[in-house]
Amino acid sequence: MKKRIGYVFGSVGTIALVLAVLLIIRDKLFAAYALCTLAVLSTYVYLIYTQSKLAVIIAFICHIAGIAALYLSGSSLLFSIPYILLPFIALMVRNIWMEKLGHTLKLWIEPLILLTSILLYIVEIKTNYNLSSDAKLFPVAYFLANGFMVLDMFYDGLKIRGRIRKGHGLAAGELAPLFCLQNENNEQVCLTDFKGKNNVLLIFVRGEWCPLCHIMLRTYMKENAQFRAKNVFLLVIGPDPTGVNRKMAEELKLDFHILSDTDLNVTHLYRLKIKAEHLLHANNYTNDKEVPLPASFLIDKKGTIRYCSNPEKIGEVVKLSDIFPILQSIEGN
Repeated sequence: MKKRIGYVFGSVGTIALVLAVLLIIRDKLFAAYALCTLAVLSTYVYLIYTQSKLAVIIAFICHIAGIAALYLSGSSLLFSIPYILLPFIALMVRNIWMEKLGHTLKLWIEPLILLTSILLYIVEIKTNYNLSSDAKLFPVAYFLANGFMVLDMFYDGLKIRGRIRKGHGLAAGELAPLFCLQNENNEQVCLTDFKGKNNVLLIFVRGEWCPLCHIMLRTYMKENAQFRAKNVFLLVIGPDPTGVNRKMAEELKLDFHILSDTDLNVTHLYRLKIKAEHLLHANNYTNDKEVPLPASFLIDKKGTIRYCSNPEKIGEVVKLSDIFPILQSIEGN
């Protein structure tokens, strides 16, 4: 249902953007401001609900259209380009450098970029007397759309940090809790299926809605052949139902299974549940609005946890090089 709502807003945003561009070409800027505002706000709803690459592209074009409208209104490109684009760039920073930043490292980056753009905006409206009042007000829509998402990411990172300080996940040396869950094809998969045969890299993700989780899974997909060569079988556990997981597996072209932990029982066993009432998508899961913390565990053929992802770097992708010495010791036993 939420994806359908997202597509409706995406359609509205796209139509508004096309009309805004036509009005900018015809130099009817007041109406163009209104349509650009509608376009960017609608497109961000589309982006939140669907995590679509198309939504990112449309959002970027909305920002370019806004810069063009401001330029025709007398704005200096030295100011308008950075203060319109920087907040959008702030949203992309953690996606581009996910492996280095994860969900919690250097949380000040995005707010600092946003603050810099606002300061540049203030400088222009105070020094550029050629801008009309509506042209001065127009960029506020971009600050609101981007600012909401930047601050939500910042708050989310703080919440995760707080949860980590209270204890995060199981530790190396502990026995891995057993489970049986349905994969994306509605087939039952149990941890005991691998006992005595394969090592398992168990990967917990927050859900289909999580863009950083998509990046993480794509990275694992690129490395999967190397893991298989070392007898490491990848298993993903997420909170979505099997149908959603099937679509995600198809979109990301995964050749490993995504298991459905809709009640978060297995997530709880691995001590990874976190309250996330601030997240829109947390309403999809438990009544307490909980989601999993992203984490990975290497489980040997005997069922013992031999390696855990870094709790200080939530969203870390475990590389084969990280666990190679452990795999050598496992095979040597």
